[in-house]
Amino acid sequence: MKKAKFPIVVLFSFLLSACSSSFVYNNIDWLLYWYVDDYIDLSADQESALDERIASWQSWHRSTELERYQIQLKSLRAKLNSGILTGEQWLSEFDEAQQHLNRFRTKIAPELAGIAQKLSTEQVEGLLTSWHKKIQERQSQFEKRTEKERLTRREKRLTEFVEDNVGKLSQQQNNVIKQYAPTFISISSEQTAYQTRLQDVVRDIFANPDSLEFKQQLTQVIRNPDQFKTSSYQEKLDHNVRLYAHMLAELNRTFTQKQKLKLDAKLEEWINLTEDLISD
Repeated sequence: MKKAKFPIVVLFSFLLSACSSSFVYNNIDWLLYWYVDDYIDLSADQESALDERIASWQSWHRSTELERYQIQLKSLRAKLNSGILTGEQWLSEFDEAQQHLNRFRTKIAPELAGIAQKLSTEQVEGLLTSWHKKIQERQSQFEKRTEKERLTRREKRLTEFVEDNVGKLSQQQNNVIKQYAPTFISISSEQTAYQTRLQDVVRDIFANPDSLEFKQQLTQVIRNPDQFKTSSYQEKLDHNVRLYAHMLAELNRTFTQKQKLKLDAKLEEWINLTEDLISD
């Protein structure tokens, strides 16, 4: 199963990740460089060009997107205070969160493709080599684990995520997670194949960086990387997301008043965070 990252705020954007804070948001430029540095060394001119784009993206994000996040968070909070969300309602929340990510991709894609077009051959090769290495490392780590170890890790991740939001789980709630965990489909091999295919597509595009089609082709990849997922891989992802939604719905029915209050406080915290970021 893919690492649990669908519910509530996590899918909203990497700009509001699990370690969200105004500090992280307002310093996303150097945090992004820290991440990019694992893949590619940028020249001073390239860093300057990226700085300008990041500032522009963040301004757009602050002025238009954060309010959308806040609206969804307030709506989710009201729904939870009114009753129990069904699996279908959780799926709707996930879909709305995915739309936030899609808008972000659409916004940055053409400008990021323009910056990428200026990378040297050596930089592109370095990027692809680092990317390939990380794909292989992840798959190697997965293959070293036994089925029992994989299931234990899955149960732990699911439990930790829920407890982060509602507090310590009861035995009944732990049993719900233990019941669902084995039914998720492992997608590691399909994920590796997808990443490899995506890498091949990018390599082919960069083979002709001066072509008239380069920017358009790379823009489409950044905007919609999901187009390179096989139908089998997408079906497994959909299966896991639906299971996750129904697991949350079942857990939702067992929350104590104390757990409900903690979840409500967590949502209020995120709502206040978006308000602070909008006002900065």
